[in-house]
Amino acid sequence: MNIIENNKKLPDTKTYQNQYRVFGDKAIIFTTKASNGTYNFRMWIPEEQLYYRKSLRTKLLSDALTLGEQEVISLLTKLRNGHKISGSSWEELCKLFLEKKQKDVQTGRITEGRLITIRSQILKHIIPYIGHNIRVNELDRFKFQDYGNYRRDRDAPAQDVTIRNEYTTINSIIKFGFSKGYLPFDRAETEQIQIKGEISRRDSFTLEEYRVLYTALRKWVKDAELDQDKYDRQLLRDFILLKANTFMRFGEIRSVKWSMCSTISQHKENETEQFLRFDLPDTICKNRRSRTVISRGSKYLNRVKEYSAHTKPTDWIFCNLDGSQFSKKKFYQLWKDAIEYANLGFDQTGKRFSFYSLRHFGITCRLYAQVPIYEVSKLAGTSVTNIENHYSHLDISKLLDSASKSFKVDKDGIIVIRGE
Repeated sequence: MNIIENNKKLPDTKTYQNQYRVFGDKAIIFTTKASNGTYNFRMWIPEEQLYYRKSLRTKLLSDALTLGEQEVISLLTKLRNGHKISGSSWEELCKLFLEKKQKDVQTGRITEGRLITIRSQILKHIIPYIGHNIRVNELDRFKFQDYGNYRRDRDAPAQDVTIRNEYTTINSIIKFGFSKGYLPFDRAETEQIQIKGEISRRDSFTLEEYRVLYTALRKWVKDAELDQDKYDRQLLRDFILLKANTFMRFGEIRSVKWSMCSTISQHKENETEQFLRFDLPDTICKNRRSRTVISRGSKYLNRVKEYSAHTKPTDWIFCNLDGSQFSKKKFYQLWKDAIEYANLGFDQTGKRFSFYSLRHFGITCRLYAQVPIYEVSKLAGTSVTNIENHYSHLDISKLLDSASKSFKVDKDGIIVIRGE
């Protein structure tokens, strides 16, 4: 007996025609008027109290029966392994994953800044690539193989290092979905991205470019017409000067409160110099490890204290006029305006400066001053290996002096700005 004779044909109904039972009575294949002769598959899932339906994409009865039996075996295997058949939409799964990440922030496993990055990746790129309403049971491990090209073919093409980071997020979502029974596979097949040559470095300031920036900031602040604009620009100016000296990460310095900051006096002959000490708790550090940062720049912090109305220990150092934390979006908007005002945009320099450029610049200055890499790594909150990998191109034997008339880097690698 052939496969057709082994499966019982059922009477046609107003809705279903050419109905056959498959795998005993586990499921049914059928056609409808709308399917134009193409066979569909239907199986009742008692564990989830619903019908699972799928087009078999064939008009041949023998092929439909074979595919139907294979589908039954696949579904029974998934159920036996604890996987859900109906599944959620891709968007729903991603949002469940974000809820888990939010809990990870609350328990200290990741930082709020990391969550913001993950959320941006998912909402802006990962969900739209698959589609909001695509069911997870329609996915397979090869669905993301073209994701890289999708990200490169945009108005603002993504770099390979960005795509590789997003692949990490994608596989985290899939691993999460697998653990919850939504997906039958625990990893996506993605392209292998190898960054050619040296490790990709984001653009950094030269000493001259940094001089141009802080000089322009003086006039940029004075040019503000409204009190709100003047306050915002003053705050960004001091944020930049402190960030370059402390080379804290953006999320770290933005989250610093007055209680985390103190001063240290150092006596040298007939003068006393004030240093800043920032005690960063693990809750705001990217690597979840607390650390202490020592730097010059006490006058910048004192300047903030003069024009800010919120200087209690529990207040943010970088806050709005109402005391709320200065938003990331607002920082980026002001940064863009300041860079354009200083004529340091891509068209003028060929560089895309970011807040990270200040961290990179500060670390570079310490290394040029021959501060031991181990000490730099402790101040920066990163590994010695990471410092070596990213800064091995520097000629530590000499310090660029193109802007030495305006400022210098002292023996401790701290930026000293004359007249600022």
